[in-house]
Amino acid sequence: MKQKVVIIRVTESVARIMKYNFLFAFLMCTWILTKAVQTTNPADFLKEINGYKKVCQSLDCTTDKRNVIAFQANLKPNLQNLPINTALKFDNVKLNKGGGYDPNTGIFTAPEDGVYSFAWSFLSNNGGSVYVAAVVNNIIQVYTYIYKQQSYHISTSGHLLTDLKKGNKVWLKTVRLTATYIHGDSFTYFSGSLLR
Repeated sequence: MKQKVVIIRVTESVARIMKYNFLFAFLMCTWILTKAVQTTNPADFLKEINGYKKVCQSLDCTTDKRNVIAFQANLKPNLQNLPINTALKFDNVKLNKGGGYDPNTGIFTAPEDGVYSFAWSFLSNNGGSVYVAAVVNNIIQVYTYIYKQQSYHISTSGHLLTDLKKGNKVWLKTVRLTATYIHGDSFTYFSGSLLR
């Protein structure tokens, strides 16, 4: 019984100390702020604030006027025996900031000029062969492939950094031979973003 009484009293004492510590910290902060305001001439204070505003305006940091441009789309169904030059349509759109990606065509159209980063990955099954190229305005930029792989499943990925003008188009397509099997779901995706 004595232990419980001692614990309760200690707890009450700690709570009281914490309450006074908070009050002390609050009063100290208020005092420091009051002293700072009192020692600053209002005209000098406003001059200093306006100086900061001018610096921010010259750096254009008052508001961020840039739009976010980014997309991420997965392939829903498994695809088999796709002919050469078939555009891959990633129809499960997870993100499409800026509206540049069209899941109906599989094509990303740059909403504005800038350097863009694109990444993709695809999965194939045992014996599968898939050649995929990243295309910018009908010109192949990068190849990725899986050729007659011998494990149960295998994945590969690719990356492209490119400078685009507004309206330039980027997509992935099959090349070289018929794509025997591409696994859907979240194993196969296409993503991109504007780096600036």
